Amino acid sequence: AALYETAWQDGVAIAAYQLGRLYEYGAKGSDSASPDAVRPDAARAWFWYQKGERAREPHALARFAQRDESNAVVEGDPARSHSLLLEAFSYYAAATLQAKKEDWPDDACRHWQYRRATLARLLAREGMIQAVADAYRTAQVTTR
Repeated sequence: AALYETAWQDGVAIAAYQLGRLYEYGAKGSDSASPDAVRPDAARAWFWYQKGERAREPHALARFAQRDESNAVVEGDPARSHSLLLEAFSYYAAATLQAKKEDWPDDACRHWQYRRATLARLLAREGMIQAVADAYRTAQVTTR
């Protein structure tokens, strides 16, 4: 954790995402009482994911998309579910556009592209094609 925090302070954006993952899932130390073990801590995880999202780190953006997509599936209110799916679409769009801006290989974010396309089709069937187009334009503008 300390090395990732140092990397973050040195301007390495992916360090925020890696810290988010570390705190989301935890890490075992060399033994159960090891001081280098990291217990899962959701609040700390999302604190770091948010830092990564603000830095436009593609993995962190995609993690927000995954969260919103998962929350939409269990949401009982259709309007709220559609809103969450639109947010997920926006985050996937931002993640893929940022990865492209950073010259990532095409296959590095292919899964996010598929999720983005799937959500666009789903939302279009619900009559939200204009909202999808607007969200994509917004993602393009914020990625410049």
